[in-house]
Amino acid sequence: MAGGRKSKPRVRNKRPIGLKNADSTSRKIPVPEKLENGWFVKEPVAGRLYQKSAIGVPTEGGIVINDEELMFCHWHRHLPLPENWLENKLNSEPNFVHQIVAYDTIRSSGDKLVSKDGVWHLWNREHHPSNSIHASEVKWFRSKDKFDLDSIIDWTVSLKDSVNSDIAIVDEEMDVTMYRVSVVDPSGELIPSTKDNHPNLGVEHLSRVFYRDDEIDWMNDSQSSVTELFSELNSRGLLVRPGFKYGCRWRVYSTPIEQDHAPWLMQMSEDVSSNWEGVCLSVRLAEGVNKSWVIAFKRDGWNFIQFRRHLPGR
Repeated sequence: MAGGRKSKPRVRNKRPIGLKNADSTSRKIPVPEKLENGWFVKEPVAGRLYQKSAIGVPTEGGIVINDEELMFCHWHRHLPLPENWLENKLNSEPNFVHQIVAYDTIRSSGDKLVSKDGVWHLWNREHHPSNSIHASEVKWFRSKDKFDLDSIIDWTVSLKDSVNSDIAIVDEEMDVTMYRVSVVDPSGELIPSTKDNHPNLGVEHLSRVFYRDDEIDWMNDSQSSVTELFSELNSRGLLVRPGFKYGCRWRVYSTPIEQDHAPWLMQMSEDVSSNWEGVCLSVRLAEGVNKSWVIAFKRDGWNFIQFRRHLPGR
């Protein structure tokens, strides 16, 4: 008999279609009416959905909900679906299933997720769109989708300081993992090395110091994106060591290497995976050793963007 963990795997959400106890008179909620801009839900159901959960846009006699909200309300608020609508929707938009899985995962955490002009805005459970600004903007992707770093940078930089950039990744088992993206400004306590005085560089072995290729190139003033970034990190009081064991270019220290662990694993933009699956793997590896995964990119100088796993509802 195999040993190991005694806990059982979690039960996966299958999100079935159809209402339980559909014949119960207490569950007789009218099928939403199709409008040009969504689905009309009548009072009194509409009032409860908006006031408690920020679902829908208030209008005379009820609320108008979108397709994601319709599916969420079907699963959690006993709202019936129009006949054959979902089948037709999936035939015309196959990725809709991943979209509603991402939406349902975030909403089920207690957070309020509201679509405005096609953009998902998130409010924490204790806040409501009627009286506060959203805490995050949310984008969703499939794990096999292309990773477009430039668009993620543009989006993150464009948001107000008080608004987070959150990303939901839907994998091939319909599970969702959330990530929070932020611009960071890493700095350290080390005295920057110079070409002639660099006690922190190299590895002491066999009573001598062995230097890496990137260190030698920097000391010899070789010009490349690698030596430019090396110089930038050095000027910030940071020390870089190889990231081979962690699947990245460098691990980056803010203190002497014998004093503390490296807080960051760094990848250059040119080395980053071409899809989200690879990016998520890198973040998972970093967080498994209590580090943050950072991408260095150049726009009017060197800049840094950090990816961390994020639990919805927290």
